[in-house]
Amino acid sequence: MGLNYLKGDMPRRAETLIRDAAMSGYRSSEAAYYWVLATLSDRSFDHLGPDEFTHLSAASAMAAEFPHDAWRRALNVVIELIHCITEEEENGIPNLARFSAAFAAYQALPKERRDEIHRHLEMILNGWIQDRVEELEAHHVQTMRLSSNRENRVWKFFEPTPTAPRQIRPPAPVLDTGKAVKLVSGALLGGCGAVWLVVLMAGANLLTTVLALALVGAWLAATIMAGLPRRLADKHAPPTWWPGGFPAAVSSSVDHWFQRAAPRDPVAARQWEWDSDPVRQKLKADLIHLYGGDHVRVGPIRWLVRWHAADTAQQFAEGRALRTDSLPGAILAGNVALAIAGFIALVSAATTSFLGMLGAGLLLGLAAALAWKDALDHLANVFEHARTVAAAQRRFAAEQQEYERWSMALADRPTDAEMAAWLDYDKMMIKNLALKHYGLSNRDVIAHLSLTEGAPGCRRARVLYGPLRYSAYVVLLFLLTEGGVRQVTVDLDFFKGLTSHERRTTFRYEMIASARVTEVGVRFDHGRRHVMAREDIHPLDLQKLVHSRAFRLSLVNRQHIDVLVDNYEEGVFDRARETITFLTALALDTSGVTGALRILEAVSAEGREWLAHERARRRRRLRDFRESQRFPGGVGSHATSAALPGAWDNNPPRA
Repeated sequence: MGLNYLKGDMPRRAETLIRDAAMSGYRSSEAAYYWVLATLSDRSFDHLGPDEFTHLSAASAMAAEFPHDAWRRALNVVIELIHCITEEEENGIPNLARFSAAFAAYQALPKERRDEIHRHLEMILNGWIQDRVEELEAHHVQTMRLSSNRENRVWKFFEPTPTAPRQIRPPAPVLDTGKAVKLVSGALLGGCGAVWLVVLMAGANLLTTVLALALVGAWLAATIMAGLPRRLADKHAPPTWWPGGFPAAVSSSVDHWFQRAAPRDPVAARQWEWDSDPVRQKLKADLIHLYGGDHVRVGPIRWLVRWHAADTAQQFAEGRALRTDSLPGAILAGNVALAIAGFIALVSAATTSFLGMLGAGLLLGLAAALAWKDALDHLANVFEHARTVAAAQRRFAAEQQEYERWSMALADRPTDAEMAAWLDYDKMMIKNLALKHYGLSNRDVIAHLSLTEGAPGCRRARVLYGPLRYSAYVVLLFLLTEGGVRQVTVDLDFFKGLTSHERRTTFRYEMIASARVTEVGVRFDHGRRHVMAREDIHPLDLQKLVHSRAFRLSLVNRQHIDVLVDNYEEGVFDRARETITFLTALALDTSGVTGALRILEAVSAEGREWLAHERARRRRRLRDFRESQRFPGGVGSHATSAALPGAWDNNPPRA
């Protein structure tokens, strides 16, 4: 698990888990190598303290327990590169012989190890050594940024895992005892009356009997084809409004995707909206019924909504009828036919026997009064059940086929580690472009900071215990040099790895007034984002703002540079397995805020003197590192913290 966190660019959590595993008896040269990487990752030398040096020496001591293998070789390269940095920092120039040997050993490592060292030591490496490493890896960075078919796969990370389709199983129509008795009684009375009436009619005129029966047949056809469906449509029409929560989300999603599927022609679009309305309302009711019991978010069934919208649009384009409204004319014609048949029957029967006609009419009247409505309702339910079962089976088969197709399309969804690696390479590329623009090399940069936030309106997704990943980022790069701070902000299209809208500014160290993480309110006006600190928010604006946390760098001229920190509201995290404290610390680490806060707080306090103080701190840390490697320690010098995910409730790990 610790390795997964490291690959996902969450080194502080990885460091804790790998250390705890080593202290619990999981010892190997591989674990030692990754322990060192996790300890050094996303840290500059002034971020290393006694605890970190103890971990480094303990990892080296653990590796020494095992035979010399590929993991020990990689670990030795890491340690030797840091020794080279130490000598360059102390002497002002690198030890070329030692660095050449270390660089040759680095080049001899497998590509995967070199990639890990380059990514995780990016904050530690500096000066001439970093220039050489980046010169070697420049082509590799460009290649890896778009590797593994990034452009065609990255969108899949933001697609929810689809929920399998569920079949609609309509209950069979049943009659309660009272209605059943009424139907049987009505059928007996009506049958006797009808037979009596037909006999009387046949005795008078066979032709009129045939005509009356033909008219009754026409009424039956109109009733079955139009009348019975109309009865159910009037009784069981789905609601057009749904309450909040999951039902409202389903309703909104269905409307959204059906609107996107509408024809572009305005006239056809209006017809589409009218024709597809009953389909939309029924789909909403079905989805809420099938998935409302165990779903709180519409994401896992969005594929189903999207497919139904596309399938319905295809039917509309082919000219197939979407509405099943019964034709009032057919129902009226059927009722007229029945009335004419009744009139013919009564007149014809009366010519044979007036009293017989009255008796037959009385029986038919009693039967109609007793069972007419219930009989039609039951017949409607029987016919509708048979039709619904057949339609549900066809629909489920089509949905299952689409589910299998969509699941196969998402089968090569990127892992969280791949998303983290692509973002790391993007940040390296942005830094290299900034250095070229300013005519700087790594030797001219005392420290650099990369901070990220999700771009407004972008998509986001995450895995369990992982940070939020975004489809678009705003990347802020700070280059701290002898002459001051060079700050570059770019928009990053993460789908394509393209940057745009570059903004640059430069200011002196004395211009930095403060650096802090604070509660803010965010308002969007015409697509533009406005961030306000809590003390600047007017009470009347509270309802208009999205509340969040942000890293705020304030300058003495009252300008602010803000970086929003991931906001884990309800529904974004698993409350049963994750804690908001754990996720908040994770967000600060992965956005780069933790490291930036420490450095920029020091700059705001020390001003121009930060340069001299930083060099002094770095020299002390380098000496401490050299001493830690001369007298390696053991693993058991520090207490173990809980290694379970979410165990930062009370004491988040120090970055």
